[in-house]
Amino acid sequence: MKNITCVALLLLHLTLAPALVAQEANVKPTIKETKLGSTKNVHSFGPVLLCGQPSAEDLAEAKQRGIKTVITLREDGEVDWDEPATVEDLGLAFHRIAFREPETLTDDVFDKSLQLLAKSQESPVMLHCGSANRVGAIWMAHRVLNDGLGLDAARDEAKTVGLRTPAYEQIAVAYITKKNAEPKSVSPGINDRFKDPQLDASEWLGRFEIESREVFSAREKVLAACAIKPGNTVADIGAGTGFYSRLFANAVGEKGWVYSVDISPRFLEHINSKSREAGVQNISTVLCPEDAARLPANSVDVAFICDTYHHFEFPQLTIETLHRALKPNGTLIVIDFERIPGESREFIMGHVRAGKEVFQQEIVDAGFRFVEEIKLPELKENYLLRFRK
Repeated sequence: MKNITCVALLLLHLTLAPALVAQEANVKPTIKETKLGSTKNVHSFGPVLLCGQPSAEDLAEAKQRGIKTVITLREDGEVDWDEPATVEDLGLAFHRIAFREPETLTDDVFDKSLQLLAKSQESPVMLHCGSANRVGAIWMAHRVLNDGLGLDAARDEAKTVGLRTPAYEQIAVAYITKKNAEPKSVSPGINDRFKDPQLDASEWLGRFEIESREVFSAREKVLAACAIKPGNTVADIGAGTGFYSRLFANAVGEKGWVYSVDISPRFLEHINSKSREAGVQNISTVLCPEDAARLPANSVDVAFICDTYHHFEFPQLTIETLHRALKPNGTLIVIDFERIPGESREFIMGHVRAGKEVFQQEIVDAGFRFVEEIKLPELKENYLLRFRK
């Protein structure tokens, strides 16, 4: 009977174990008071340790706990031993993001600290100062802006961690308020690989300039649909490897001009190189940020966006800058992927954030007038829309 009971309990445990593991995996971390050698005021939050000044021995113990990055908020000279060398000898990453007087708690301090804390799942972080007072101010901003916690709850956590200076609290609240008022990216990180300084543009030729890609194989038909005239100024937005820019340069002739606009410095270097090789002298490359086209006002006859609109992280801001850049009655051409549930490829459904109707309305909201959708038989996965300023 005892053996039967043991077997039954074992089977019950095996049945429940996966559910318990899943349940534990979904448990959200909370602030917990903990110990770390002689370090004062230590709290843990998932992969993050928040504390006062650790000793060299405590840093070694933190490494044993899985910490990979150490951030000190203390100024150089606040401790009488070489903490950076100790941390680096342990094989950990060290960052000094220092502030002391309230006026030295700047946006840059918050920005740098929050960037590192946002990566704590991949690289567990120890964030420390002398007593965890400064830590509390940074933690409050992190919890609201990175984790989406309410301000009051984040303030309570910050005080639990060690925040006690009212001026730090006020500056943190002001920073949070300002950041919350800023536009949010609709597709965070979608352009990171293109901004990589090590990007090899030649590797993308096989993706962008290949006959199996609709917008490349149909390039002459697309060019005709754009109705570009000699002497026009054309902006190729998200120019990539520049094959459309070169077509436009030929179409506008010696009296016209082409702006090749992209977020990737390496793509623009490639376009410049190809232009020099081909003797093309009417293309200018323009490096743009995530939220603007960076073109002169009333300077462009035709703006062309091909398979790039869905890469706009701040579409309203970017389209508004394009509206300003276009001359009165200027044309905007947009080509992008049809995103239709149950019909579009899985890649498109996962990569493109919205369908044609959403993008069209965003552009109209920025001040454009929708003119027409141009149907090209060669475009089966893409659509082509024309707008007017």
